Amino acid sequence: MTHGDDSEVDAHRVDAFASEDELTIQEFLQAAPTAPARPTERRRLESSLYQRIGCAGGLLWLVNTLYLRVLADPLLMSYFKHLDDQDRQWLRWHMLTLLAVVTGGPSKYEGRDLHEAHADLHITEEAFDRVAWHLQATLQELEIQQEDQQAILAAVQARRDAVVTFETSS
Repeated sequence: MTHGDDSEVDAHRVDAFASEDELTIQEFLQAAPTAPARPTERRRLESSLYQRIGCAGGLLWLVNTLYLRVLADPLLMSYFKHLDDQDRQWLRWHMLTLLAVVTGGPSKYEGRDLHEAHADLHITEEAFDRVAWHLQATLQELEIQQEDQQAILAAVQARRDAVVTFETSS
Protein backbone atom coordinates (compact mmCIF):
# COMPACT_ATOMS: atom_id res chain seq x y z
CA MET A 1 0.00 0.00 0.00
CA THR A 2 1.39 3.42 -0.90
CA HIS A 3 1.15 6.53 1.21
CA GLY A 4 -1.52 7.87 -1.14
CA ASP A 5 -3.68 4.78 -0.74
CA ASP A 6 -3.16 4.87 3.00
CA SER A 7 -4.27 8.52 3.13
CA GLU A 8 -7.54 7.64 1.45
CA VAL A 9 -8.31 5.05 4.12
CA ASP A 10 -7.20 7.42 6.87
CA ALA A 11 -9.59 10.16 5.72
CA HIS A 12 -12.49 8.39 7.42
CA ARG A 13 -10.60 8.10 10.70
CA VAL A 14 -9.43 11.71 10.47
CA ASP A 15 -13.03 12.74 9.91
CA ALA A 16 -14.11 10.90 13.06
CA PHE A 17 -11.39 12.60 15.10
CA ALA A 18 -12.01 16.00 13.55
CA SER A 19 -15.78 15.92 14.00
CA GLU A 20 -15.22 15.28 17.68
CA ASP A 21 -13.54 18.70 17.93
CA GLU A 22 -15.77 20.28 15.25
CA LEU A 23 -12.96 20.76 12.74
CA THR A 24 -12.85 20.02 9.04
CA ILE A 25 -10.38 17.34 7.97
CA GLN A 26 -8.17 20.04 6.44
CA GLU A 27 -8.22 22.11 9.64
CA PHE A 28 -7.50 19.04 11.71
CA LEU A 29 -4.47 17.87 9.73
CA GLN A 30 -2.99 21.30 9.13
CA ALA A 31 -3.75 22.93 12.46
CA ALA A 32 -0.86 24.81 13.95
CA PRO A 33 0.49 23.31 17.15
CA THR A 34 -1.26 25.58 19.60
CA ALA A 35 -1.83 24.62 23.17
CA PRO A 36 -5.29 23.30 24.00
CA ALA A 37 -7.25 24.73 26.88
CA ARG A 38 -5.75 24.14 30.31
CA PRO A 39 -7.04 21.03 32.04
CA THR A 40 -10.14 21.68 34.08
CA GLU A 41 -11.36 19.85 37.15
CA ARG A 42 -14.03 18.22 34.98
CA ARG A 43 -11.41 16.94 32.55
CA ARG A 44 -9.34 15.49 35.42
CA LEU A 45 -12.36 13.48 36.56
CA GLU A 46 -13.16 12.06 33.11
CA SER A 47 -12.49 8.38 32.76
CA SER A 48 -10.07 7.99 29.86
CA LEU A 49 -6.60 9.37 29.38
CA TYR A 50 -7.71 10.31 25.86
CA GLN A 51 -10.33 12.65 27.32
CA ARG A 52 -7.96 14.09 29.92
CA ILE A 53 -5.36 14.89 27.27
CA GLY A 54 -7.94 16.90 25.32
CA CYS A 55 -9.26 14.32 22.86
CA ALA A 56 -8.29 14.69 19.21
CA GLY A 57 -7.35 18.36 19.55
CA GLY A 58 -4.99 17.66 22.44
CA LEU A 59 -3.40 14.74 20.60
CA LEU A 60 -2.99 16.85 17.47
CA TRP A 61 -1.21 19.54 19.47
CA LEU A 62 0.94 16.88 21.13
CA VAL A 63 1.93 15.21 17.85
CA ASN A 64 2.61 18.48 16.01
CA THR A 65 4.73 19.80 18.88
CA LEU A 66 6.53 16.47 19.22
CA TYR A 67 7.45 16.44 15.54
CA LEU A 68 8.71 20.04 15.66
CA ARG A 69 11.15 18.84 18.32
CA VAL A 70 12.03 15.53 16.67
CA LEU A 71 12.61 16.96 13.20
CA ALA A 72 14.91 19.66 14.61
CA ASP A 73 17.00 17.23 16.67
CA PRO A 74 20.45 16.67 15.08
CA LEU A 75 20.57 13.10 16.41
CA LEU A 76 17.28 12.25 14.68
CA MET A 77 17.45 14.34 11.48
CA SER A 78 18.93 11.53 9.40
CA TYR A 79 15.80 9.44 9.92
CA PHE A 80 13.58 12.14 8.42
CA LYS A 81 15.69 14.17 5.97
CA HIS A 82 14.44 12.24 2.92
CA LEU A 83 10.75 12.82 3.73
CA ASP A 84 8.67 15.45 1.97
CA ASP A 85 5.80 17.35 3.58
CA GLN A 86 3.24 14.72 2.59
CA ASP A 87 5.37 11.94 4.09
CA ARG A 88 5.77 13.93 7.31
CA GLN A 89 2.01 14.47 7.47
CA TRP A 90 1.49 10.74 6.95
CA LEU A 91 3.98 10.02 9.74
CA ARG A 92 2.19 12.42 12.12
CA TRP A 93 -1.10 10.75 11.27
CA HIS A 94 0.20 7.34 12.26
CA MET A 95 1.67 8.69 15.50
CA LEU A 96 -1.67 10.39 16.20
CA THR A 97 -3.64 7.18 15.73
CA LEU A 98 -1.13 5.17 17.77
CA LEU A 99 -1.35 7.67 20.65
CA ALA A 100 -5.14 7.68 20.37
CA VAL A 101 -5.11 3.92 20.84
CA VAL A 102 -2.70 3.93 23.79
CA THR A 103 -4.66 6.70 25.52
CA GLY A 104 -8.00 4.93 25.15
CA GLY A 105 -9.39 7.01 22.29
CA PRO A 106 -11.96 5.98 19.70
CA SER A 107 -9.43 4.89 17.07
CA LYS A 108 -8.04 1.52 16.14
CA TYR A 109 -4.49 1.55 14.87
CA GLU A 110 -4.65 0.16 11.35
CA GLY A 111 -1.20 1.08 10.13
CA ARG A 112 1.46 -1.44 9.26
CA ASP A 113 2.81 -3.64 11.99
CA LEU A 114 5.27 -1.47 13.94
CA HIS A 115 8.17 -3.88 13.48
CA GLU A 116 7.53 -4.13 9.75
CA ALA A 117 7.19 -0.35 9.40
CA HIS A 118 10.51 0.27 11.17
CA ALA A 119 12.48 -2.77 9.94
CA ASP A 120 14.54 -0.96 7.28
CA LEU A 121 15.03 2.29 9.21
CA HIS A 122 17.92 1.10 11.41
CA ILE A 123 16.50 2.73 14.51
CA THR A 124 18.88 2.49 17.43
CA GLU A 125 18.14 2.34 21.16
CA GLU A 126 19.63 5.84 21.41
CA ALA A 127 17.26 7.22 18.74
CA PHE A 128 14.24 5.55 20.35
CA ASP A 129 15.22 7.00 23.74
CA ARG A 130 15.67 10.44 22.19
CA VAL A 131 12.16 10.40 20.69
CA ALA A 132 10.79 9.22 24.06
CA TRP A 133 12.66 12.09 25.72
CA HIS A 134 11.07 14.57 23.30
CA LEU A 135 7.67 12.99 23.98
CA GLN A 136 8.15 13.44 27.71
CA ALA A 137 9.21 17.09 27.25
CA THR A 138 6.16 17.69 25.07
CA LEU A 139 3.84 16.09 27.62
CA GLN A 140 5.34 18.34 30.30
CA GLU A 141 4.86 21.40 28.08
CA LEU A 142 1.23 20.41 27.63
CA GLU A 143 0.98 20.18 31.43
CA ILE A 144 -0.30 16.63 31.36
CA GLN A 145 -0.58 15.18 34.86
CA GLN A 146 2.43 13.14 35.94
CA GLU A 147 0.55 9.83 36.19
CA ASP A 148 -0.86 10.35 32.69
CA GLN A 149 2.62 11.15 31.34
CA GLN A 150 3.89 7.94 32.90
CA ALA A 151 1.05 5.93 31.33
CA ILE A 152 1.76 7.31 27.85
CA LEU A 153 5.51 6.83 28.16
CA ALA A 154 5.02 3.27 29.45
CA ALA A 155 2.80 2.47 26.46
CA VAL A 156 5.45 3.82 24.10
CA GLN A 157 8.22 1.93 25.92
CA ALA A 158 6.16 -1.26 25.58
CA ARG A 159 6.60 -0.93 21.82
CA ARG A 160 10.39 -0.52 21.99
CA ASP A 161 11.19 -3.99 20.63
CA ALA A 162 8.98 -3.39 17.60
CA VAL A 163 10.60 -0.03 16.79
CA VAL A 164 14.28 -0.53 17.59
CA THR A 165 15.59 -2.35 14.53
CA PHE A 166 19.34 -1.78 14.70
CA GLU A 167 21.75 -3.01 17.31
CA THR A 168 25.00 -1.15 17.69
CA SER A 169 28.03 -3.28 18.43
CA SER A 170 29.59 -2.59 21.80
